[in-house]
Amino acid sequence: MKTERKRCRTIQVFILSLSVIVAAGIFSPSVSSDLNVGVIESDRILEVHPAFRDAQQEYQAEVQQMQQQLEGMEEDEQMMAQQMLQQQLQEVGARLQTEALDALREDVTKIAEEKGYDYVFDSNVIFYGGMDITDEIIEALDIETPEEEGIPGDLMIE
Repeated sequence: MKTERKRCRTIQVFILSLSVIVAAGIFSPSVSSDLNVGVIESDRILEVHPAFRDAQQEYQAEVQQMQQQLEGMEEDEQMMAQQMLQQQLQEVGARLQTEALDALREDVTKIAEEKGYDYVFDSNVIFYGGMDITDEIIEALDIETPEEEGIPGDLMIE
C-alpha cells in the first residue's frame, strides 16, 4: 500500500512537472532556452540531511519508550495498548516525515535560488534534461555523507 501510494505520488508529481515544463516552453519560447533546471536525488539528500537523521533518532526513541510502556502490562492490557501505541507511532512517523521533507524542501529552495536555478525536479519525475545538482546541494548544506563518517552506505538505517 505504501509503495502504491508512493508510485501514485510520483506519477502526480511527474505529470505536474511535465505540465510546468510544457507550459514554460509554449508560453515563453525565448525564455525556455535560458531556463536553468536542476535535478536532485532527494532520497540521497534525505539520507544525510540533519532533519531526517533527527527524525530517525526521535522515532527510534518513541519506539523504545512505547516498548517500555508495554513491558509491565498483562497480556490483555498489552494487546489493547499495543494497538493504541501503533496508531500513535504512525502519527509520530508521519509528522516527523513531513517535518524532514519540509526542511529538505526549504534548504533546496534556498540553495537553488542562491545558485540561480529556475526549477529543481526530483530525479524520479524527470527522464531527460536538467543538471544533477545533488552533490552541490549536499556540499552547500555542509553535511558529511555516511561514507565520510566511516559508516558504509549500505549499513544506514532506512
